[in-house]
Amino acid sequence: MLAGVGGAVVPLVLHLLSRARCKDVEWGAMMFLAGADARQRQSARLSQGLLLLVRMALVAVLAIALARPLLQSPGSSAGGGGDGRVTAALILDCSAAMGFDENGRTRFEMAQRAAKQVLGGLRPGDRITLIAPGALDESSGDSEPTSDQRSIAERIDRLKPGYGAADMRDALRTAGDLLERYEKQNREVYVISDRQAITWRNLDPAFCVEWLKRMRVKQHDPRFFVVPVGTSNADNVAVESVSLANAPAIRGQPAEVEVRLHNYGNTQRSELPLRLFVDSAKVLERKVNLGPNRIVTFRFGGDADENGKRITFAQAGSHVLAAEVTTSGYRADDRLESAIDVIEPVKVLIVSGDERPGAFRSEVDFLRWALAPHQAAQKAGADPCSVTVAPVEQWTGADLEKYQVAILANIERFSTSQVRAIERYVYDGGRVLIAPGSLTRIEEYNATLWRDGSGILPGELEEPTPADGSQATSLLGFDLTHPIFQFLRGKTDPIPTATVGRYFPTNARSSFARPLAWYASGWPFLIEGSAERGKVLLLTTSLDADWTTLPLSNFYLPFVQNIVRYLATDPVNRNLALGQPIRLGFSDFVPQRTVTLTAPDGAARGMEIVRFASQSEVRYGATLTPGRYQLRVDEPGHPAVDYFYVVRAPVEESDLTQLTPERWDFLAKNLHARRVDPSESSLRDVVASGRAGIELWAPGIALVLLLAVLEMSLARMGSVEKRG
Repeated sequence: MLAGVGGAVVPLVLHLLSRARCKDVEWGAMMFLAGADARQRQSARLSQGLLLLVRMALVAVLAIALARPLLQSPGSSAGGGGDGRVTAALILDCSAAMGFDENGRTRFEMAQRAAKQVLGGLRPGDRITLIAPGALDESSGDSEPTSDQRSIAERIDRLKPGYGAADMRDALRTAGDLLERYEKQNREVYVISDRQAITWRNLDPAFCVEWLKRMRVKQHDPRFFVVPVGTSNADNVAVESVSLANAPAIRGQPAEVEVRLHNYGNTQRSELPLRLFVDSAKVLERKVNLGPNRIVTFRFGGDADENGKRITFAQAGSHVLAAEVTTSGYRADDRLESAIDVIEPVKVLIVSGDERPGAFRSEVDFLRWALAPHQAAQKAGADPCSVTVAPVEQWTGADLEKYQVAILANIERFSTSQVRAIERYVYDGGRVLIAPGSLTRIEEYNATLWRDGSGILPGELEEPTPADGSQATSLLGFDLTHPIFQFLRGKTDPIPTATVGRYFPTNARSSFARPLAWYASGWPFLIEGSAERGKVLLLTTSLDADWTTLPLSNFYLPFVQNIVRYLATDPVNRNLALGQPIRLGFSDFVPQRTVTLTAPDGAARGMEIVRFASQSEVRYGATLTPGRYQLRVDEPGHPAVDYFYVVRAPVEESDLTQLTPERWDFLAKNLHARRVDPSESSLRDVVASGRAGIELWAPGIALVLLLAVLEMSLARMGSVEKRG
């Protein structure tokens, strides 16, 4: 608009052109006319010159007024530009916590309304950019500032809260990148958010100093407003995890489910309904109590409920387990799903070195009853394992591949063919538990299975402790993160009271094996090793009651069952974070095989199967929506098989802890931020007030009108003089 000042020369040009068109014509009668008075001619020239100046000033003042000049006050703290326009950044928090419901309206809806009020306070010609941290569509922010405020309003209406947190540090950095391109403009920043502390966690003094330095123009800082929406209510109960305590589950066997709830609020939660679902069907419901600011783990399914119902799975395969509570406020974390695997009863071969007639006289009697009680009692019923017992002297090692797990119990020595069969089985992916006992010759084990660290034994055995019990010990510690000891998690006293009279001191091989449990003496109780694709576990005491009272404790049954479960399966992570790819591998390649993916929104699509060597794989990386994903595999001549994957949203948004007064003071001090509560003051008035100076647009227009009146008056006077 300032370029219009150049139009002030137009009246001068027209005046000069009009003079150039005039001609002096001499005619005879002029000699009889009296000469014009010199004073009169000078007055006419003065009037014409004044009229010309007024017309030129009229054009110039109109151009300046339309450019919206600003009279900047000496003590102003905003802006830095010399005109009245503002370039603003509107940061709208789109984190998941903005979905908190308050009396039928979410905090995000309140934020959208506040954002519209900010737009209403802007003036024509002001520019604004919209930044939406945490939104589902991240591209809705990070755009050039525009004076088209209607388009910004439409984008605000289209925004939806995302599934994770909003990072205010990244949002301010983006705002700085956009606003610093307009150094002659007044800069303003509006942050509309709830009071959640996690949104501001990454702001430190160093960042604030650097950001203000970037945004400062002519020693003036930008105007910075923080608009909190909603109340200060931070109460929330979240389902943090749901999993099997004895994974994987076995078809037909009772499953124990572990649910962890987190009460983030300061109030007691009593009689909170907690429900469990298997493949969308409710299987259990119970009322639970949660103390304030407590994390509590609940277990279900180990015992029958009041209706005699247990958690069981009728079919093997992939399933979805879910836990759900009913709360108010923030509901996005009231339900959590977990993909689990259910396997068929495990085929176990027990090679025993001490089989004797009579009840509980053989080495593996306790083990057989723990793994297959119905089979051991010769009664009908579902067992977790299908057990075959073979005396070592009758076992040739020829049929190992038929079994998922092999247990070598108290064997004196192995023949060369047996050692080769065991090693071949392990190297091909087999799983073995080695449990020496009273008959074991350690020199034979070390020579054939240890072989100076090159064999499958995960540790070198030493002579067992004395038979007189002088070095008797007990179990002291467990690696509770390992799947074998999941059943101990959450127990107040996980250490069994059993006594271990004798055991084999064993040094675990550091590069090959790791201890999973220890005696009070410090020696390992259970050691895990691996060889190629297989797994090997070494138990350093006997499996029967000759050396230990463990078989007589309630620790023994879940312990040996979990060992078999762990050895029988290769855990596949089907519970993924946002963006983590889904992968399903096949050990072969079948051209007629098809895979269909069904997303959480119900949309289905065919998947490409990628072949490499003799194997194949399906991969899907667009897991940007939390929920259940289903892969269905179809092959000619086989029933369809479903594999479930669960993509989980970040759990950090469950913590609704509010900004403390100290943190508010930090923002005010380091960002020069002003907090504006939309329930106490009008955002429209806040935005419109406190600009960098006084707008001269209205006085400029008034001066234009005054000059127009003056121009008409001077023109009228000139015409009167001419007529005179």
